[in-house]
Amino acid sequence: MKPSKKSIRRMVEKIHAMTALRTVWQETTALVGKLNRTLRGWANYFQIGSVSRAYRAIDSYTATRLRRWLRNKYKLRRRRGGTYPSPHLYGYFGLVRLSARGGVAWRV
Repeated sequence: MKPSKKSIRRMVEKIHAMTALRTVWQETTALVGKLNRTLRGWANYFQIGSVSRAYRAIDSYTATRLRRWLRNKYKLRRRRGGTYPSPHLYGYFGLVRLSARGGVAWRV
């Protein structure tokens, strides 16, 4: 089973709402925990089939939104090397990476 465009769009909208600028008052660990629960649940539902493209799309969108949220929370400007590189997001903050879960699982 492959996620439809509508399902991916709904997931993007959910991530967008969770990382809205009006939510910068909450702790970073709490937001990352909510994101991880949401991402894992969505990925577990669509784990059967070829999902690697959808996982990569969701991963890149989530990382971009989290970087933007963190820059606004801590009032940082953009830097040439980039604020909050991917290893920092996935390593230090513990954001889950869907594309590391595997792209093609078994089929029925």
